[in-house]
Amino acid sequence: MRFDGLPNTGARPLLTIAIPTYNRAEYLAELLGSLEPQLLAFPQVELLVCDNASEDDTPQLVAGVRERLAKAGIAVDYQRHAANIGSDANFAFSYEQAKGSFFWLCGDDDLILPGTLAKVVSHLQAADGAPAEIDMVYVTSYPFRNDYRTEAHGDPLGRRFHTVRDARTFATTVNIMFTFISGLIVNKERLESLPHEAPRAFVGTNLVQLAWSLPLLLHHRRSVVLWDRPLAGRVGNANGYSVGLVFGRNLVANVLRLLPNRPDLSDPIVNFTVRRWFPAAILEIRSSGNTTMGIEEAHATLREVLGGNARYWVFVYPVLRLPLPLARLYASVTAAVSKLIYVAHLPGFWRRQT
Repeated sequence: MRFDGLPNTGARPLLTIAIPTYNRAEYLAELLGSLEPQLLAFPQVELLVCDNASEDDTPQLVAGVRERLAKAGIAVDYQRHAANIGSDANFAFSYEQAKGSFFWLCGDDDLILPGTLAKVVSHLQAADGAPAEIDMVYVTSYPFRNDYRTEAHGDPLGRRFHTVRDARTFATTVNIMFTFISGLIVNKERLESLPHEAPRAFVGTNLVQLAWSLPLLLHHRRSVVLWDRPLAGRVGNANGYSVGLVFGRNLVANVLRLLPNRPDLSDPIVNFTVRRWFPAAILEIRSSGNTTMGIEEAHATLREVLGGNARYWVFVYPVLRLPLPLARLYASVTAAVSKLIYVAHLPGFWRRQT
């Protein structure tokens, strides 16, 4: 089912904000409520909602937003699958359907804060109105559980944005967040001119998003980091996948394959994941008692994939095996060490703007 509010001008939108969704009308309403007034000022931005056969009020919710925005000439494309095709396939479908020169996949439970779209468009659009020659925009975020307003916090160093021309610096800055679907805006028009695999080739990995980010990293020219955390990422909703399989085996295999013979780009992603992300994620899973994410099997999988990386034994293995109180203490110490390593690899990161 397709409802397309894109004006018949033949012009390609500057940006597509694509929202894959399934049975999250409550969260989706909050996201669309924040986006709707922002979109009124930017008719060059397309809104795309890909509904994975939701059984709640999602169709009615989107129809109301579409009707209001259509009166202002804002593009709204609502596509609803007849049956649930799975999240990976819906992500790939969202990419395929997006018409914009730039593509931003946003999780239906995350929030694009008021004022964010103006910041984003200022970087994506050149002075003459044409798409800017940038490859990616990394939209930094803060985590929230209940109220994104009361839990909000900006960049502690007061930074606004950095323009990054060095691919390794960008890889080091983004690191594990290449896997966060809402955190990267990519130049789809440029990606289409580069050698790359179709996103559908990644269905089943839980990492379809790497299909459109890592080829651009491999051929990197210039990107932007928005430091002031204009995105709120809801935490506590992840489940149903094995943390060792997805962020161990699948992530490492795909990073090495998509960045062949480029340890300068692959190492910052993999090593940060091992050094900082895994200890925090494992603590979160152990503390919550979540049994769906394969914490008991994690060591076997990670040892197979990362056993040759000393960081696994120093940063991850103790957090898996120590009693929970000791694991928390150990992880807090290693987190401080990891932060120092991160800072050392990004000289000048404290500057307000470059």
